[in-house]
Amino acid sequence: MHAAQRIVPALLVAVTLGACRGEMTLPEISISALVSSVTVDGEPANVAIERGAPPAENAAPVIDATLPAAAINGGSFEVAVTGAEQFSEVVIGMPNVPDYFRVTLTSPKTSAKIVVTLDPGTPGGPLQMFVAAGKSPTEYGPYVTRLLSVMRVGSGDVQVSVAWNSAADVDLHVVDPDGDEIYWEDRQSASGGELDLDSNAACSSDQPRNENTVWPVGQAPNGTYIVRLDHWDSCGAEQTDYVVTVWVKGRDPQTFSGSFTGDGEHGGAGDGIEITTFTR
Repeated sequence: MHAAQRIVPALLVAVTLGACRGEMTLPEISISALVSSVTVDGEPANVAIERGAPPAENAAPVIDATLPAAAINGGSFEVAVTGAEQFSEVVIGMPNVPDYFRVTLTSPKTSAKIVVTLDPGTPGGPLQMFVAAGKSPTEYGPYVTRLLSVMRVGSGDVQVSVAWNSAADVDLHVVDPDGDEIYWEDRQSASGGELDLDSNAACSSDQPRNENTVWPVGQAPNGTYIVRLDHWDSCGAEQTDYVVTVWVKGRDPQTFSGSFTGDGEHGGAGDGIEITTFTR
């Protein structure tokens, strides 16, 4: 029996902007060249990119923000924002970038999960982000700064990835239109797809906590793809939260969030819960 899980499509109100990328330094580019979308897990929200300096620290609430240690280009991760006092807005940005994301919640809360999706062209290396919460557009508490490492993986016509927040072994399965299944035991398909990042195999925690399957430009077959996720082993984690990201060239990214509990399934070919299907 599969472990208990919830699946919440995060296809809510998102900002997705294209940007030209080249040999540019951060002060010269918009945050949208690095972050393709921001959503709020499980609820609608108003998300906007605002240019200029972010709101000044002048009041409560004081918050904490939890980010993963690592992320991948084209992948997503959750920013868990918590505070003792309620907040109705969250800003997320990067130092020396001329704009930032402002997230306005539908109602005041003491916690929110913000899903951040990186652009496939985001370079590898350290990436610093700042987060703050406010009671109104002019009442913001102290900023929290976090550093994560971006690992470069493949991107192309189709890119499907998963990120999770525990030491568990979570396996990504993608079935292409020809019926070939790509997963940890069969990492390549005849159509050119490849699992180019496998993480936490057999509970050997290696920190990326991401997996990625990609079809390079010109190789993804047309037809319907199936995305499944297998909770192979909990590795002692009581709950594992995940976010799956689907990119099809020329379209906006789609993200799907959920949780696993239980010991794990030790699944192989054909196993896992279905996250989504999509057609190229």
